[in-house]
Amino acid sequence: MDFSKLDTYMEQMTLRGVPACELSVTKDGECIYRKCVGFSDVEGKKPVTPNDIYWVYSATKVYTCIAALRLIEEGRLSLSDPVSKYIPEFAHPMIRQKDGSLTPAQKVMTIEHLFTMTGGMTYNFPKNVDQLEDRSTVALVREMAKDPLIFEPGTHYKYSLCHDVLGAVIEIVSGMRFSDYLNEIIFKPLGIKDMGFFPNEEQKSRVSTQYVYRNGVGKSVPLDNNMRGNLSELYESGGGGLFATVDEYMKLITVIACGGTTRDGYTLLKPETIEMMKCNRLCDDALDDFVVHRLFGYGWGLCGRVHIDPIRSGSKTPVGEFGWDGMAGAFVLMDTENRIALYYGQHVIHCGIGAYSAHHTIKNMVYEALGL
Repeated sequence: MDFSKLDTYMEQMTLRGVPACELSVTKDGECIYRKCVGFSDVEGKKPVTPNDIYWVYSATKVYTCIAALRLIEEGRLSLSDPVSKYIPEFAHPMIRQKDGSLTPAQKVMTIEHLFTMTGGMTYNFPKNVDQLEDRSTVALVREMAKDPLIFEPGTHYKYSLCHDVLGAVIEIVSGMRFSDYLNEIIFKPLGIKDMGFFPNEEQKSRVSTQYVYRNGVGKSVPLDNNMRGNLSELYESGGGGLFATVDEYMKLITVIACGGTTRDGYTLLKPETIEMMKCNRLCDDALDDFVVHRLFGYGWGLCGRVHIDPIRSGSKTPVGEFGWDGMAGAFVLMDTENRIALYYGQHVIHCGIGAYSAHHTIKNMVYEALGL
């Protein structure tokens, strides 16, 4: 394995305006590449280390989907269940038409629609959060149900709060707080400690400086280290609320890439469930919505993007590779055919060079180095 080309590319990320980044790759459950680049503070005095913590934003969705799939395996939840079975406020949604008028939805929003971002929701958070007495996860998702949908469930794709709703469904079905359920089925069995929704004081001291990217000039401007979209001190966002170190995040996706069972025999998901995650579930109209000039050759499944056409994608990964990314630049890849997991971490919001260039380049360089 010759990773010299990848090393050079990673070391140049600071020249592209990304002050700090990390990359971890495992194959067959073993780490085959690990690199930290740049500085985690504005002054450039603290070199990036594996102990640095990042808000993973939408990379949270991977954990949420896997947690929900565990409930489906156990027969406690079904893809065909109406969302209203668990959250009655979704029973009679209205649809906002292009002329602004509201009409009753003709199709039922199901759990599968939440997984696939085809529920017709938007990413508009409730505006009255500060006025509510109950600002817990389920309570705020009930508020989200009051907003009209923008299309009939299942007919189109819209990146939205669907996975936040899925997190609330997990709470209701499991009878546990979302974070407690994650702790029971993922964090504790996999030995994950530096991950969660609300960092303690020691963890806050290790949060890497957060930036926003100026795409035109290729520079990053420092921000505060708060998680964007944190609705309350009680709200656990299934769509974007987790923090983690790179190594802690890797533990879950490494297990999934290797078939769903840990080396000590703990089965997180069955292989047949993981196979379900590797299939596109979008109709043609929804695929048109999803690609948006970036993810050619990919569809969307039960855990984010799914590779469906190597000719159009230009990706060296096999068909069925899947994963997602995050607003601050995180990138997640799981490949069960080659038993490869990859996680790229950074803390730069709206960094177009990551989503449109670096993620794809890094992924292909890894596969080139492996001769795949």
